[in-house]
Amino acid sequence: MNDSPLTHDKLDDVSELLDHLSVCKSLVKKTEQSITTIRLLTSGFEILADCDLNGNRLLDVMNQSISDYLECTGAALYHNTRLIERADQLKIRKPEIMIAGIAGKTHEAQEKRIGSRRKLDLFQAFVAVDRWIVKGRLYMTSNKTVKEFLNADRDFFPIADANIIDAESPDEPQQVPVAIVNRSRVSFMEITELDKPEIDPHRSAISALLNDDTLDF
Repeated sequence: MNDSPLTHDKLDDVSELLDHLSVCKSLVKKTEQSITTIRLLTSGFEILADCDLNGNRLLDVMNQSISDYLECTGAALYHNTRLIERADQLKIRKPEIMIAGIAGKTHEAQEKRIGSRRKLDLFQAFVAVDRWIVKGRLYMTSNKTVKEFLNADRDFFPIADANIIDAESPDEPQQVPVAIVNRSRVSFMEITELDKPEIDPHRSAISALLNDDTLDF
């Protein structure tokens, strides 16, 4: 009978240990998922590499002032679509990055942060950055001019559903869910109102909001 309390204590200890192991496993899983393949366009190279975003959006990492460099691994450097070099580790100066984005068709804003956003309106954007033209959707406050928008304090801004046209190969545009553009490298920009599609009367406002992947900017 005296062994009973000890047995319960041991079972409690084991249960607590298993809980800690579950937490550790979830943390490890989250860390593994933070490694993301990204595509970077600079004036001389197109870089395809892995980057540890530490659970953050690429847009937020690009705008972080902690470091002027983006650290990548497994990098492949291309020039005019031709592979030039590979590097196990690479540090890239953020000011030299014209356009950044997640490789493939994955959108970086899968989780919504609905409660902490200002109301933004949707516009059509046409942007020239070095030798690239970027066309897509832009969310911003409706009372801003192009000049005011380009003078904002964040270094990079997102254009959703973007088409990226390279002047050196205009017949092969790239389509990306989000193009993250270097504000200081913009040569010229046009912002126009977007024709809004007819709203389905049977679709609730909440349903429309949750199905719009570009609202997390």
